[in-house]
Amino acid sequence: MIKKKYYIPNTDFLSDRNWLESFLKLDISLFEKELRTRGEGFWQNLGEEKALRIFHSAATRVPAYKDFLKKRKINHKNIKTIDDFKKIPLTDKKNYISIYPLAKRCWDGNLSNSKLMAVSSGTSGEPTFWPRSDYQEYEQNIIHELTYKYSFQVDKYKTLIIIGFPMGIYVSGMATTLPTFASLSKKIKATFVTPGNNKLEVLKIVKNLWGDFEQFVFIGHPFFLKDVIETGKTDGLKWSSKKIKMMFCSEGFTEAWRSYVLKEAGANNKFEHAINTYGSSEILLTATETPLSIFIRKEMEKNEIFRKKIINSEVTPNIFQFNPLLRFIESIDNELLFTSAGQVPLVRFNIHDAGGIIPFNDVEKELGTKLNKLKNKSNINLWELPFVTLFGRSDHTVIFYAANIYPEHVRMALEHEQFFGKITGKFAMQKTCKENLEQCLEINIELKPGIDPDASFADVVRDVVSKRLKEINKEYADTSSHTEKDLRPVIKLWPHGHEKYFKPGLKPRFIVRE
Repeated sequence: MIKKKYYIPNTDFLSDRNWLESFLKLDISLFEKELRTRGEGFWQNLGEEKALRIFHSAATRVPAYKDFLKKRKINHKNIKTIDDFKKIPLTDKKNYISIYPLAKRCWDGNLSNSKLMAVSSGTSGEPTFWPRSDYQEYEQNIIHELTYKYSFQVDKYKTLIIIGFPMGIYVSGMATTLPTFASLSKKIKATFVTPGNNKLEVLKIVKNLWGDFEQFVFIGHPFFLKDVIETGKTDGLKWSSKKIKMMFCSEGFTEAWRSYVLKEAGANNKFEHAINTYGSSEILLTATETPLSIFIRKEMEKNEIFRKKIINSEVTPNIFQFNPLLRFIESIDNELLFTSAGQVPLVRFNIHDAGGIIPFNDVEKELGTKLNKLKNKSNINLWELPFVTLFGRSDHTVIFYAANIYPEHVRMALEHEQFFGKITGKFAMQKTCKENLEQCLEINIELKPGIDPDASFADVVRDVVSKRLKEINKEYADTSSHTEKDLRPVIKLWPHGHEKYFKPGLKPRFIVRE
């Protein structure tokens, strides 16, 4: 713990201290007091200083990054200020992760210091491995404890936290379970259970423990939890008699969707009871929605002038708050860059998420009296932290029921012998919502000249694409096997050269965001 004139978490990321012990000794209430009383500039300065330390440490102690800089003729000793830092070449999976062996990307080229290995899948279907450090877990624990205590008040009510993420090799399950266990070890009288993304098991737990808890906190992918809430209501669970709160990740949704799910859960107009989070395999939990970020998003949805002033966008993105001390984020060309001190340290790493940074001061200036009214609302903690916006994956990925759907996978499915005489191979996919607010994967396909749209052919394409996705996309296969919902894509066939998606002369778009 660094204790000077302020109380903040330890940032000595290369120390061999017992980081779990450090977390258990951290007084989260004192840290939260700093969050309430310190301005945005305080956290930004600390974050910049830490980012520079991560860079210099990686430049000397990570073999892969040392070579990366050498090949680009970068002398780390010349990088002295944050302005210098912003000139450092970007890294990503293509120019860094796939080039260097895993061990070479670790501190001192040593993989054995990691106690946990996380896994993510990519376009090829081959896994990418992300060893995690004890310091990474320390940061994770802090972010989760803040969320549990100050968003969900788990210390005030008899609470059961139900983690509905898959518990297999992928990141989200373990990345939530470990910090939850650590957080609840700090004399917080809450309990957690890990049924995974099995709706029947989740509801069985709720029904059996209904009388033992005042509050249920559901954690999982948005549309899975929506299904849990709807089915529970149909089964006769009176959600309104309990405090129901939800924490989502991996996918965005509209404010109308949030309002609908809260209404189904008997928590009308309590938007702070359902929060989304932003994270990744590489960085883990990065940012969370707060009452303020949700309020801003609602304003953007109904006030086009405000939205365009703040982000100059036709659409409303997901909006989260983050602490630069724990997660240093930049934005270049509308893509997000991350610098973090994990077992595989990352410097200005581009995961190709489309988004940007909104300074707190910009929001405060535009909202004025509305922000003051929100500050005076009871049980609302307002932290002067920057915001990160997320529009989606800029590297051509659609997130559908927590599965990353890549154009490459759809293209492979369409390259089927029986389709060659009927389709051009051009397609545009997007995630849409049905009338009941269930999401669906829509794939628009261009027909060859002279071929007319045919419903029976669309059904054949649907079944072939779904079968192929299950074969080559582990996330889609896993999600499909854990739900009774029909996750097959909706196929729409379009005449050749149709101006909606396939206008001649335009560059093909594999992803449509409307």
